[in-house]
Amino acid sequence: MASKIRPGDLVTVRYRVFAGKEVVDASEEPFTFEVGSGRFLPPVEKALIGHQPGERIVVFVPPEEHYGPYDPKKLQLIAVEKLPPNVNPGDVVRVQDEMGIVHPAVLRRRDEEVAWVDLNHPLAGKLLRFEIEILDVTPKEAASEKKEEPGRDAQTAPSKEVTDKALETPAQGRENA
Repeated sequence: MASKIRPGDLVTVRYRVFAGKEVVDASEEPFTFEVGSGRFLPPVEKALIGHQPGERIVVFVPPEEHYGPYDPKKLQLIAVEKLPPNVNPGDVVRVQDEMGIVHPAVLRRRDEEVAWVDLNHPLAGKLLRFEIEILDVTPKEAASEKKEEPGRDAQTAPSKEVTDKALETPAQGRENA
């Protein structure tokens, strides 16, 4: 009988992440990580516990457990000259705050002299749906040996991939999915 997932086990999965009907991230290759290591969002890791290879699960993650609720105070007015040339509403731009820190923002509106930029993360305020296929489980007792094998290093964290993918494409609405 296949091993049920416990904290500390190495788990190999394939996953897709949806915000509404839009796929915002997906594993191109199987992804292996240690359960409880923080490589996935905590509610996703917790939901895997007790499942076994061959199962498919769906996990819903509310905004409060990823990028937070949409904050209308993060919609800011800036001078058009602070924008790069040839950007249009929906494009991701980089804006510098008064402390000199550069932030990604979505250009919402551009007039002749001013522009509205949205500093919320593109997935803020959205319910995320993770569809996960569990491919393999290595019990934590055997996991320490596998962690050190060449080619078994942890890959880029899915939560980071979600961030990067969402910033590559223009954010469409801000309604909850």
